[in-house]
Amino acid sequence: MIKKILITALLFISGVSLAQKHELGVFIGGSGYLGDIGDDQIGEVLSHQSPAIGFIHKVNLHEHLSLRSSIQTGLIKGSDFSSKDPNQQARNLSFQSKIFDFSMGLEFNFYEFTVRRHEISYSPFVFAGFSFFSFNPQAKNKQGKWVDLQSIGTEGQGTLTSNKGKYDLTSWAIPFGLGYKANVGDKLGLSIEWTWRATKTDYLDDVSSYYPDPKHLTEEAVEFSNPGSIDDVVGKTRGNPNLNDWYNFTGITITYKITNKLKQCPRALQL
Repeated sequence: MIKKILITALLFISGVSLAQKHELGVFIGGSGYLGDIGDDQIGEVLSHQSPAIGFIHKVNLHEHLSLRSSIQTGLIKGSDFSSKDPNQQARNLSFQSKIFDFSMGLEFNFYEFTVRRHEISYSPFVFAGFSFFSFNPQAKNKQGKWVDLQSIGTEGQGTLTSNKGKYDLTSWAIPFGLGYKANVGDKLGLSIEWTWRATKTDYLDDVSSYYPDPKHLTEEAVEFSNPGSIDDVVGKTRGNPNLNDWYNFTGITITYKITNKLKQCPRALQL
C-alpha cells in the first residue's frame, strides 16, 4: 500500500513538473551604476548606460506569478567629470567595471498573463529576488592603459595605513524592478524592464572611505588614489562609507514559450 502511494505521488509530481510552462529568452539593453563617482541623480544615471546582454529563464507557476532566473553581463562606469559638484570635479576620479550577474527571484504580474493566447495579453509586473555577481574596477593610467584597482590598494587596503584588507571582487545583492510585458503570438513574449541591484559592497567603483597616507602606497597607487587637484587630503573623505553601491539593467526581453504536457494521466499501476 505504501509503495503504491509513493509511486502515485511521484507520478503526480512528474505530471505537475511536465505541465509547467517555461520561457527562455534574451535580454538586450544597458547597464548603469549609482555610487560614489559621478552624478548621483537618477536621470543622469539613466543617460550614462553601457551595452548589456543576458539570458533569462522563467517557470510560470501561475498567470500572476513566475519563478525567474537570469545571467546578465554589462559594463558600468562613472566619472567625476560628469558631476555638477565642483568638489567632485576637483577630485577627478573615474572607473569602469565589467559586471557578471546571476539572479533568481519571483516575478508578479498585476493582470492575468500568458504567452499562449491567440488574443493579446499584457500586464505590468514587479520583480524581486537574490543576486550573486562579480566585478573588477579599473581606471586609465597616464599612458592610457586600463589598470585593475583592487590589487594596488588605492585607499591603503593591505598596508600599514589601513586596518582593511583587499576587498572581494564577488558579492551579493538584492535585485528588484518593474516592467511591462505583452505576448506576441502564441509563443513569443516581449517586455521592457528596469531592474536595480542594491549591493552588499561599496567598492564597485573602488571608492569607499578616506584618503590614505601616500607614504605607504606604491607610486601607481598614489596616481589613482588622488588624481585630482585637491591638496592635503590625508584622512579626508574620499567616498561615502555609509552607502553601498548599486547597479542596474534596463532594456527589452524577448522570450519563447516551451510547454510540455502529459497527453493523458498514466494508468494506475497494479502492485
